[in-house]
Parts: sequence; structure tokens; C-alpha cells
Amino acid sequence: MSDENKTVKLSDKDKKYWTDRINSEVREKRQELQRAIELKADKQIKKEYKKFVSTLKLASKLKAFKKASKEYDDFVKLKEIKEQELKNKRRKLARDVEAVYNRQAAIHVWEYLNVYSQESYDDVEHFLERICRHALNVELKKSTKEGALLAKMDAQKQKMFDAIHHPKLLFKQIEFERAMKHGFLNMGIVYNTLQIANKGGE
Repeated sequence: MSDENKTVKLSDKDKKYWTDRINSEVREKRQELQRAIELKADKQIKKEYKKFVSTLKLASKLKAFKKASKEYDDFVKLKEIKEQELKNKRRKLARDVEAVYNRQAAIHVWEYLNVYSQESYDDVEHFLERICRHALNVELKKSTKEGALLAKMDAQKQKMFDAIHHPKLLFKQIEFERAMKHGFLNMGIVYNTLQIANKGGE
């Protein structure tokens, strides 16, 4: 007796096998057919594209669009060329400023200018103004009454520091207070001796 008509129930393992096998066979055939379609499309695309554009009545609009796109691209290209020319000119002039300034900076011991980090005009001008202000302050300290007083104050302050840090400093409280008051007066500062009262010897 034949078993050809016998009902068979597939196991989960069999179902997975046949599912994978079917997917594999179909995938390979689909890829083959898809490649064939793409090759045919390559041969027909130019002709079909013209018909497609014509059918949609886009030919004149596309032509105008192409022209406008070229005009824009040409403009951008020229703009980039002009931009580079101006950038090169700016860089050259910035280097000229840098060279002249840095020669003086070496003589006067000023901070050096680096136009690679400060290439814009505003940056360079801000840098030069800062250096000028510093140089002006130095000059004013030498030539003005205020500058002379600052120098005198610094010298007096150093004398006072030297005195109070002297290893053999021996003062009575009243003498110390008087010396400090006199030292401050030499700097133009009115000092109330009560501020240091009872602090000697601590």
C-alpha cells in the first residue's frame, strides 16, 4: 500500500528550512530580473526622459531653470574669486603692519603682533590701541606729578617693608607707630595711628 497520499504535518524545523530556501531562491531570481530591467532602462532613459519632459510640458521651464542655475553658479564662482583676491590683499597689508610694528616692538620690548590670530582690522587696531595705552601710561608715570608720586610711594613702601622685615627690628610701640605714620605721610597718605595700636609684638 502506497504512502503517497498520506497527510504530513511539517515540523517547525522543516517550516524554517523551506521558508529560508524559498526566500533564497526568490531573492536570487529577483536580483537577476532587477539587473535585466536596469540594463534596459539604461538604454531607453534618454529617449524616454525627453518624452517624459515633453508630456509634462516642462521643456521651456527646464531650459530657463538651467540658464538661471548657470548664471548663479558663475556668479558664485566669480564672487569666490573676488573674495579670495580681497582676502589675499588684506592678509598682505596685515603682514606689512605686523612687520613694521614688530620691528619697534623688539626695540621697546612690547608684545609682538601676530596677524594670523588677529587678521581683521578691528582686532589689529584694538591690539595697537592696547599697546599704545600701555606705552602712554609708562610715559605719563615718568612725566607727570601723579607719576612722580607713584614712584615715591613705591619707594617709600619698599623702605617700610624692608624696615618691618628687618631681622633686628627693635622698636617701642610709640616709636613704631610714629615711624609708620611718617612713612605713610611720605606717600601722601594720612594714617590714623589707632589703626595699628596694640598690634606690635603680636
